[in-house]
Amino acid sequence: MEIVFRRTRVRAAAKRLLAALALFVSGPAVQAAALPQPASVVFWYADQPPISELAQFDWSVVEPGHLTAGDVKTLRKLGSQPFAYLSVGEFHGGKAELEKASLTGAVSPVRNGAWDSQVMDLAAPAWREHLFGRAKALQAEGYAGLFLDTLDSFQLLPESARETQRVALAGFLRELHQRQPNLKLFFNRGFEVLPDLDGVAAAVAIESIHAGWDASAKRYRPVPEADREWLETQIQPLRAKGIPLVAIDYLPPERRDEARKLAKRLRDEGFIPYIGTPELDSMGISSIEIQPRRIAMLYDPREGDLVRNAGHTLLGGLLEYLGYRVDYLPVDGSLPEHRFSGLYAGIVTWMTSGPPQDASAFNSWIGKRLDEQVPVVFFSGLPIQDPLLLKRLGLNRSAPIGTQALTISYQDKALIGAFEAPVQPRSRDLTAISLLPKGPKAALLLTAADGQTFAPVATAEWGGVALAPYILETNNERSRWILDPFAFLQASLRLPVQPRPDTTTENGRRIATVHIDGDGFPSRAEVRGTPYAGKQVLDDFIRPNPFLTSVSIVEGEISPRGMFPFLARELEPIARELFANPKVEVATHTFSHPFFMQPEVAQKRENFNPEYGLKMAIPGYDKIDFRREIFGSRDYINQQLTTPEKPVKLVFWPGDALPSAATLKLAYDAGLKNVNGAETMLTKANPSLTGLNPLLRPTEGGLQYYAPIINENLYTNLWKGPYYGFRDVIDTFELTDSPRRLRGLHLYYHFYSSTKQASIKAMNEIYGYMKDQQPMSLWMSDYLDRVHGLYQASLARTAEGDWQVRGMDALRTLRLDPQMGWPDLLRSQGVAGVRDLPQGRYVALSSDQALLVLRPDRDERPALEEANLPLVDWKYVDEKHVSFSFAGQVDLSFSVRSASSCRVEVDGQTFAGKASAGLWTFQLPMKQVSHGQLYCI
Repeated sequence: MEIVFRRTRVRAAAKRLLAALALFVSGPAVQAAALPQPASVVFWYADQPPISELAQFDWSVVEPGHLTAGDVKTLRKLGSQPFAYLSVGEFHGGKAELEKASLTGAVSPVRNGAWDSQVMDLAAPAWREHLFGRAKALQAEGYAGLFLDTLDSFQLLPESARETQRVALAGFLRELHQRQPNLKLFFNRGFEVLPDLDGVAAAVAIESIHAGWDASAKRYRPVPEADREWLETQIQPLRAKGIPLVAIDYLPPERRDEARKLAKRLRDEGFIPYIGTPELDSMGISSIEIQPRRIAMLYDPREGDLVRNAGHTLLGGLLEYLGYRVDYLPVDGSLPEHRFSGLYAGIVTWMTSGPPQDASAFNSWIGKRLDEQVPVVFFSGLPIQDPLLLKRLGLNRSAPIGTQALTISYQDKALIGAFEAPVQPRSRDLTAISLLPKGPKAALLLTAADGQTFAPVATAEWGGVALAPYILETNNERSRWILDPFAFLQASLRLPVQPRPDTTTENGRRIATVHIDGDGFPSRAEVRGTPYAGKQVLDDFIRPNPFLTSVSIVEGEISPRGMFPFLARELEPIARELFANPKVEVATHTFSHPFFMQPEVAQKRENFNPEYGLKMAIPGYDKIDFRREIFGSRDYINQQLTTPEKPVKLVFWPGDALPSAATLKLAYDAGLKNVNGAETMLTKANPSLTGLNPLLRPTEGGLQYYAPIINENLYTNLWKGPYYGFRDVIDTFELTDSPRRLRGLHLYYHFYSSTKQASIKAMNEIYGYMKDQQPMSLWMSDYLDRVHGLYQASLARTAEGDWQVRGMDALRTLRLDPQMGWPDLLRSQGVAGVRDLPQGRYVALSSDQALLVLRPDRDERPALEEANLPLVDWKYVDEKHVSFSFAGQVDLSFSVRSASSCRVEVDGQTFAGKASAGLWTFQLPMKQVSHGQLYCI
């Protein structure tokens, strides 16, 4: 049976402490070389462990029942050594569980009622083998070590039995170390046996050095000086042996400043600190402190699926631009019980149906987050009616006011009415909210004819409200922001200035992707010779242009088992030629191109009208089988159209591009990345940022990656004309680059865009525009790895105030606000340079793990300004000498900012740089550069 969660404990019996002291005094004074020790440690025993943030810490102690083997692997990959909790002295469970584990003969006479657990006989072979087996299994799951708890439980036994149990415990731990020498053993105390176990403990944890928890009184308490002095005498022998010491102290989340000071004090005293809550269910502080970059978005499933929730569609992309990961939480289920403090930057709701079904539980949950001082912001509707909670928020809720005339008595134009649309006083759909004295600060104040005032937009110490109808101005054709969403999110969530992971730019250049859905491959182009669209795209779009292109086909359009079997002999060779092109990577657009990825859901929608049916009408294929759609089309392409060296890498979702979680999991099971969905589109005719959709949809089956910019279908009125309409994607490129760079250059189209004279002309204009921008070209599969980095990345501050970045996957850019300063290139790690643009200060990284040290002025050392290929490595040998590596698909071009002249040496060849305005530009006739040398003298 798996041993389940128990938190660590402190036993303070004076008799036991004196016995421990005697053992240390009489034990062997063996001096050992100082053990390698972690700089930071974290403990997380709650469910839903935040893997990305835990990975910031050198050691992460977790309850193994809450992690999958994949989670453990990810933790190690991201740079943390995971330790599994293991109770050595007690078994959690009753008689039935003991019998099931065949441990009834290994129990002691004592049961620990405080923890509902059984104290075990440490000398019993069954219990020892049970623990050995558990340790072996945990190591097989990928854990680097074990956190050994309840090492002192034998002292609950009668005094006559304790020495035998102590000796048995020491023997067990020694044998465990011998059996699995590569498994680190992290002791929770264990003072009674440590003198007999030189070289066994990789570290020792000691609780409550300065700040403790009184379990009986359920309160935090300072540790008495006498206890601390005694404890120091116990740990002196451990210090002498060089054993790393981890101090675990307890403070409530709202005393964060005090926790920071305590962590520093413990560091100064020679400990590796960890300040958390007694349940170990919060993101505490060690030698580093997590800088929250998660936002919790709460939505009500009664109002529809997440994909139709305005919080997702309207705010998701803006929050991603601000550098945040968005976790979408439905309020109809159980919201996370762990603490949000230190992990979430804020909570946002976009709910319009009033309180959720279980209003009491929801109110309680919100109250706990307010206790933790996590900002909460309510958009559109206010899902709270409880008078006490409303009073705590400083709000008063009145009955609906009907259609009274309103006047604007106060307006903060920095937050509302000066962004895209002005404020027009409207009472329809207004939530009648007024502010209590000393409550929130109004950003918009409305006055009715009877003198009553309402504040639909306000900020507060706890967050804020932005209620309908003062968020958006909408009609049947378009919508515009009345609220300035950037300013309001910044003010209400109190978002700090910090580095922002950025998916738009790499090595100073705007990222470009091109990906093609397979639709229309067999169509004929209206040009001389009427070639198939597949051939026309290859010859007119792919070959002449310098962009890497990710291309899919619909099996049902091309194969002998599809709709046009009589064309397969002509179409398959074209597909082979296309996929063989070195600029092309291979994808599938499924077998039958389902028009609704969740047909059973779509058919229940009001006014459902499947104009083209549910899928392509392929003979003999009557019902959609998504395994056949994904696995089958993948195998067809791999076996018939491409080579083993260039297999299918992605699935491009067809139709409405909204797969279920189960279908998404099929793609991951098939080893395929996925993209498509959402409808990001801004044009000069409709330039509103309401057209910016998010990049990510998390599901239980895995992440769905949305198309960063929508395809020509929307620009051409669903391919009904005008066929030149797609040239307006250039508007989207420009409007998502200024004043903010919200997207890269993402060209997404279908084969049928090569069939009309007007569409061909538009495509050539688009390609010409993209070439003029000199972006960095990436295959879609590589770009998706960058987007995954946006989701996975975490930030932490070191004790020195520097920024530690982990989990970036392939993402290599951080965007800085200019007020933050400039990278210190020698003191930073994994930082190659910076490009300062009107849209932001873009820092180029050379690794998925980096340490960013900032300074007030620009570093004069040679720094990468821009490059057209992904950077593999960039190391400062000294102030004027850099070792670097690049790898890509085209010849390398890059620029270095330097006050002195620079040259490059690669494999015995010397390349001179072309100087211009402080930049030295190099053109190298090679796609891969390993260990190049940059000298600036």
